[in-house]
Amino acid sequence: MDIINALIKYIKNNDKESVPEGVCPNCWGRQEYSGQFYEAIHMESIDLNNIDAKKGWIQAYAAKNLEGIMLHESEEELQCNHCKTRFKVSK
Repeated sequence: MDIINALIKYIKNNDKESVPEGVCPNCWGRQEYSGQFYEAIHMESIDLNNIDAKKGWIQAYAAKNLEGIMLHESEEELQCNHCKTRFKVSK
């Protein structure tokens, strides 16, 4: 799943305790991206009615703020380039 779809799904679920798919859970929680992300969404007035129209904003936000904590696949693991944590891929 790409980051844009993962963030849109995250917004629609409105579950502040979870982590968007493909993002390092350690970095997301430790750096409090959840709170920053919801604050940015509130300031931009993004809601379920205009989420599709705001895909460009979400994409720009992800590129600027979340690119470094995206998980990258290597062999049978996912690795965060920021904190170097590795996660086994379950199949």
